Amino acid sequence: MKFAHAFEEALKEEDYPAHWVQSAISYRQLKKCIKNVRQELSSIGLSPDTLRQLWQSAEAPVAQASASIQPFQYTFAGDVTTFQPKLVFVVDERDGNPIDASLSPETRAYLLNLANKQEEIKSTRSRNSVGERIYSNRSGNTNSENNVTGGHMGTLGREVLIDYPEASRRVEVPLRSDSEFFRLLNLELSELNALQLREQAQLVVEISCLGKDISKLARPSQGLKRTDLYAWRDIFSAYTDAKIFFSTTERDIFHRNSATAHKQLQVFSSRIHELGVLKTLKKESRIALDRFLRINLTLLRNLKFLELNGTAMTKILKKFDKQTALGAGQTFADLIAADSFASRLAKAVCFKVSEELLPIVPQLNDYLCPVCFNIAFKPIRLRCGHVFCIRCMITMQRAKADHCPLCRCAVVMEADSTNLDPALLDFLKRYFPGEVRTKQKENERDAAIDKYGKEYDKCHVM
Repeated sequence: MKFAHAFEEALKEEDYPAHWVQSAISYRQLKKCIKNVRQELSSIGLSPDTLRQLWQSAEAPVAQASASIQPFQYTFAGDVTTFQPKLVFVVDERDGNPIDASLSPETRAYLLNLANKQEEIKSTRSRNSVGERIYSNRSGNTNSENNVTGGHMGTLGREVLIDYPEASRRVEVPLRSDSEFFRLLNLELSELNALQLREQAQLVVEISCLGKDISKLARPSQGLKRTDLYAWRDIFSAYTDAKIFFSTTERDIFHRNSATAHKQLQVFSSRIHELGVLKTLKKESRIALDRFLRINLTLLRNLKFLELNGTAMTKILKKFDKQTALGAGQTFADLIAADSFASRLAKAVCFKVSEELLPIVPQLNDYLCPVCFNIAFKPIRLRCGHVFCIRCMITMQRAKADHCPLCRCAVVMEADSTNLDPALLDFLKRYFPGEVRTKQKENERDAAIDKYGKEYDKCHVM
């Protein structure tokens, strides 16, 4: 199946919104533009085979340290918003003939005629420019007039009026069809970018609204009033572990493609069912979870659509290079953007999720003692700023270990009751009540063993 047909079928099968489909790359229309480019090049004797030979001769001098002139170039002038493709040949300054000897007589005659016309235009503009400058200087004071008739006049004459031939000069070949091709392609990419920005703004608003609702549903319990704090902690922990759109591993540090993201989203959904949180969630939290899943599905759908158009752009640029031999594909791709639309959208939305949703429910891993890897209760903040649980602090002081395990500062032995962090202690009690109770029991048991010895565990009241 040809890509043009497969591209259209993919747009239909996914049932994208109508305004999305209208913003998609018009692959068939761009193919027609390529045909026009090929015909225009052939009309001046530049067939694909001829251009390939020119590329080979243009690349040969680059490999030689002594050579500095490329007889043939195809470049883009300007920036991503206003650029113009340019087909440039280097001609001999003395007679206007192309330097490359592999051109056909017809093409050489065309370039010679073009070089002569461009030189006439250049000379006319130069003479007009000189006349304007001379008139401007003569209308000034006497000193300026003397300067013009003296050294400066001679300099202007040598620069503009006197023809000192150089080894070579550049001649631009005017092409209309290639400008139309890249104008159309750039216009459609701009529409895709605008679509991406609109979808991104809509997702950001939905994330902000969802964050406000989850903040109410996952607030710490007060008295007998139960909240879904622990359920949302499990949900966000599973979401972070799934790494749906981005991976934090060194091997796969870039954003995931839509296929991998879809697979990881299924992993996250399965994990939610395994944890059984759906059974414990209140009605409002189940609605919020459904909204959270729909945000991720919408982002996944956007990624798939943008990737599909990215593939279409890559395919059409390869076809352009294959049928015209101008070699513009990679140059144009580098010009429009360093990152793909899909990557930028994923980064923006995932950043918003990590900024406004995930911090709502603190994760236990962020409040562990770095020695025992249990909750840092009661938290002792040393002068160096590092925090340890009181049990590990007592153990280190008994062992006369004065250096902080993290930064090696000599601050352990000076710690006392004033190093207890009351604000952090209150925070841990509110957001991790179950872990705090468990840790408190362990501390009481360890304290009893310290007081009564190891036989304490064997004592039972009948």
